[in-house]
Amino acid sequence: MERHSLEWIDGAKSREEFEQRYDEWAGSYDRDLVWDWDYKLPAFIGDLFMKYVKNRDARILDAGAGTGLGGEYISQNGYNNLFGIDMSKGMLDEARGKKIYHSLDQMVLGETLDFSDNYFDAILSVGTMGHAPPESFDDLIRITKPSGFIVFSIRTAFYDEPRFYGKLQSLEEEGKWRLVEKTDPILALPGESPDTYHYGFVYEVL
Repeated sequence: MERHSLEWIDGAKSREEFEQRYDEWAGSYDRDLVWDWDYKLPAFIGDLFMKYVKNRDARILDAGAGTGLGGEYISQNGYNNLFGIDMSKGMLDEARGKKIYHSLDQMVLGETLDFSDNYFDAILSVGTMGHAPPESFDDLIRITKPSGFIVFSIRTAFYDEPRFYGKLQSLEEEGKWRLVEKTDPILALPGESPDTYHYGFVYEVL
């Protein structure tokens, strides 16, 4: 079996292969990222989220929840009205074991999500955007209440692709959301990929 790594995930050639690889990795994912690679994003994006979303009772979607590392971080800080989605059943099974979510459902970012309009007060997404396509933001905006925040990370290399930064800008130009904060780059996985950086973003839905 090939070693689980960022490069291994990036090598997936289709959505189905991404799903299969994350299913395979699920059982050791937390150990690899947290203990071996010193994963910084859950706390970094979690703190950024809590800077703007003050209501601990807010209905929050963890979009691309994985094993629940991002949700777990804000849950430890009193946010307990959490819902999660991910494409990988294996990852969702691991997240379910943390017992912090009201529901966890297998959904694919970039497709129409099975939530009604204006359903969530805020959205958190840690380490997902980039592998999830830029079209994901259309439906995330749809399911977020006006004045709600969408807080996410994106790898700097993904953001630099015209399809990503162009999408973020076009949604702002269309009056769908406004940029509240873009962070300086952070080294996300110092123990695995010392040259891979992420931005944090906060948008307010209009």
